Amino acid sequence: MAFKIYDYDFTEIAEADIDETLYYISNELCNPKAAKDFVDELDDKLADICKSPKNGRLVVNEFLKRDDVRRFLVDNYIAYYIIDEANSKIVVLRVVYSKRNQNEILKNL
Repeated sequence: MAFKIYDYDFTEIAEADIDETLYYISNELCNPKAAKDFVDELDDKLADICKSPKNGRLVVNEFLKRDDVRRFLVDNYIAYYIIDEANSKIVVLRVVYSKRNQNEILKNL
């Protein structure tokens, strides 16, 4: 039995999150290798999620307005995503530092 491999896409805010993260790691921390490692790990995790979209943990939070948000970890960051079954796509909503106030992030998903 063949299984479906999903594609993925980022929301504009998720793209901005990633850009900010890479800028911070490369320029503020002066560690371009760590920035490259972050991108590589994100790519690897997305490849895994695209093979098995439901492997990400469902997010249960009183501030979250939807019940279909999942997450996976990328080093010290949390990537929030939904599964778009109709288009066989993973939609990454946000990629945020894990020490940030997650309730505030989830209120706006």
